[in-house]
Amino acid sequence: MITLKEIAAEAGVSMTTVSNVLHGKTKKVSPELEEKIKKLLVKYNYIPRFGLNALTNKGSKIISILVNTPEFVERTPYERPFYGNIIGELERMLRKRGYYIMLFSSKSIPEIMKMTMGWNVDGIISISMPVKYYKQIGKQTGKPIVSIDMNEYDIGKISDCFNVTSRDYEGGMMMMEYLLDQGIEKVVYLANIKSGADYCRYIGASEVYKERMGDGAELEIRMLGRTYDERVKDYDDMRRLIGRKAALFFSTDFNAVEAIGFFQRRQIHIPEDISIVGFDDDVYARLCNPRLTSMSVDVSQKAELAVNMLMRLLDGEEIKEMQPKVDAIIVERESVKKNG
Repeated sequence: MITLKEIAAEAGVSMTTVSNVLHGKTKKVSPELEEKIKKLLVKYNYIPRFGLNALTNKGSKIISILVNTPEFVERTPYERPFYGNIIGELERMLRKRGYYIMLFSSKSIPEIMKMTMGWNVDGIISISMPVKYYKQIGKQTGKPIVSIDMNEYDIGKISDCFNVTSRDYEGGMMMMEYLLDQGIEKVVYLANIKSGADYCRYIGASEVYKERMGDGAELEIRMLGRTYDERVKDYDDMRRLIGRKAALFFSTDFNAVEAIGFFQRRQIHIPEDISIVGFDDDVYARLCNPRLTSMSVDVSQKAELAVNMLMRLLDGEEIKEMQPKVDAIIVERESVKKNG
């Protein structure tokens, strides 16, 4: 197998120049020289030894993707469209920049930290990570770390963190405004966890509910069970709202569509008997019947913001906007009844 040194000799340049072209760092390389080196890399089918670099002190060109699997996920996070979509986008965008990903997912934070410490990665992107462990991982590894959807809704606690998320508070407000504009008189918010994005959406929705329904009105919140059998009991209890111009506002499309299936198997019609909305606008929302009204958040934009931020950190840049947010918009479909 040809070496980087041999390719550099044939091109008449240094090994550093060939390495920079290989890894997409071509700002200081002329277009003609870049093209010449690329042709030689293709000609000799050069394969970089990333695995060896990952075990040394050299740059590994590997970015670690850490997924803190939420407790409410029964099996793996990849059964939820959000995680599959965001990881796919991260992998695609990082590969374009000459990086590969190393993926770790677990409900055990110590296990994630142990695996991360065992590899010489260039940087880290964490998903759904509590702020305490985000900071601990960054401190122990000494590597740049960017979070996506940190499991914390208190902005004050993450003021010194790099975190990409969505406008969950505003999204909760917009969805509640929409429901009440349709003549809905009773709303129950159903969530998986009383923290992070789930709870932030509730706070926004609750403020609008109180403002529109009167100071004495409290938006009911229901924490869903961890298993399907437990959630069935939660859905069954919601039958008390049938025929009352009511809506169920789910913090995720996954649970909203699961509830639609539960009701339909019991001859309860959506939205004629009860309205249902979700959040995320994932594939479930588009494929269920009736199709689900949901809040859409651009997952690709989240991934792009996170990758761009990490690349800037790797280049030693100072970043002033540390918590960029992606807008949420309502996608109206057929799961909400318009009451006259």
